[in-house]
Amino acid sequence: MRLAPLLHRVTLCWAVLACTAVSAAEPAPGANPVLRDRFTADPAPLRVGDTVYLYVGRDEAKGDDFFLMKEWLAYSSKDLRTWTSHGAFMKPTDFKWAVGDAWAAQVVQRNGRFYFYATVQHDNTHPGKAIAVAVADNPLGPFKDARGSALVTDAMTPGPYNWNDIDPTVLIDDDGTAWLAWGNPVLYLAKLTANMTELDGPIEKIALPNYTEGPWLSKRKGTYYMTYASMAHQNVWEHLSYATAPSPRGPWTYQGVLTGPTKNSFTIHAGILDDFKGQSYLFYHNGSVTLTDGQTGNGNRRSVTMEYLHYDADGRMWPVTQTEAGVSTPAQPPVGKVPALPDPGRSDPRVAVQQFAQGYPETWPGSPALASVTRPFEQTPEPVGFHRDGGGASRLVQTFVPRADIPLGRLSLYAGDGHGTDATRSLRLSLRDVEAGTELLGEGQGLAIAYRPQGAGLLSFDFGAHPPVVLKSGRRYALALQGEKDALTINLRASRSDVYADGEASLDDRPLKDRESGRPADFAFALYALYAR
Repeated sequence: MRLAPLLHRVTLCWAVLACTAVSAAEPAPGANPVLRDRFTADPAPLRVGDTVYLYVGRDEAKGDDFFLMKEWLAYSSKDLRTWTSHGAFMKPTDFKWAVGDAWAAQVVQRNGRFYFYATVQHDNTHPGKAIAVAVADNPLGPFKDARGSALVTDAMTPGPYNWNDIDPTVLIDDDGTAWLAWGNPVLYLAKLTANMTELDGPIEKIALPNYTEGPWLSKRKGTYYMTYASMAHQNVWEHLSYATAPSPRGPWTYQGVLTGPTKNSFTIHAGILDDFKGQSYLFYHNGSVTLTDGQTGNGNRRSVTMEYLHYDADGRMWPVTQTEAGVSTPAQPPVGKVPALPDPGRSDPRVAVQQFAQGYPETWPGSPALASVTRPFEQTPEPVGFHRDGGGASRLVQTFVPRADIPLGRLSLYAGDGHGTDATRSLRLSLRDVEAGTELLGEGQGLAIAYRPQGAGLLSFDFGAHPPVVLKSGRRYALALQGEKDALTINLRASRSDVYADGEASLDDRPLKDRESGRPADFAFALYALYAR
């Protein structure tokens, strides 16, 4: 009589333990990654009524192979916790002129139709990456090539990079203007015509601090946001950063890092969904999932994740902490205001620092007395900073020899990016007479420089308040930026070959060489005589 109740209790305990084990193995709806049936990347959300559609690329690389992406997938949800898979809705070769690579894409809705902007590899008639556009009458398709040709090709964005034209993002403004932004490592911007399938005007370059790729253009309460993958050129895994502006053309104000690198993936790609049922969300990807067939995630096999996104009263985004819980638990809005960016400090009063001038400079302004290159953007595409292969550096140097005496008035560098200076990251500008071994700016180690992150462009120093410095013809000088080893303070732009024969660049006395070719490289700089314009 006593044995039956005991067996009942034992059976019940095993049942409870079994249920607990199943519950532990099954993540809660909305936990990260939110998509677990396949490897997925580059999320792009679209709200249509009470439903959110999520468009992604599918990762199929095996082992340590590079990206293998042959199709785009679609999912939908009404609560952002449980997602319905709709499978593949398009592949790159559906564009007859394309040969592959289902890279980042986005869908937008206009006048009851749905426009799909995607990165593909063009065939040999226009080598390189290209942007395609397809159209459908339903958010799940079928989508068809809207043009029969690429919307953007590599020939339309001339420069030193042949992978420019990737990662399109589209915003339809309140006045009906459609904006297209894209690019790696240069951010491009253009208007679209009302039919959404042609460019309406010239292509512009937008220089944003630390920009790498993957832009997402959005608008909220009258403010424009550009959220983008950043920092890869500093030789670290990608972060997400963002900037705000009163117009897509700017001026853009850098707001800092939104979130750091993701787990097990060197890339990150933002998709933003604002004010869905009163809450905003950040979509991105990491490399943390193991599929049921045993395939493990990595930088080429990624999975879509999401977090709550919050804004303060001034419209700034609160930094996002990446979590395993994702949106499976209720949102906890922060209180107060987003902390300001670090104070960069003050420059030495003997030098006036000018920033945010002429992004991606095609030529040097005015008439330099000496310049290492004549076409900075084209000739010096490589960013080099204190965080460099081989253990970093604390001194970035370029030597030069004037062909005539120069009463020094101004120095311009093609530079930009980094976290800037603060109490822990210093920067000094030095100019030494190599033969005499003397410092010509300030005393000892040169002049203290306060630097705020800027996009790739001109960083200029005016020496009008400094005691006169005359650079003599035929003498060798060393121009240097000195900072903290391994700090992500600033980058200079360097060449891929020895373009300036009269000097050489170095990192802590190690000759600077191009990563790919192994050839000597030079930094881009220009010197102006006193009173020169």
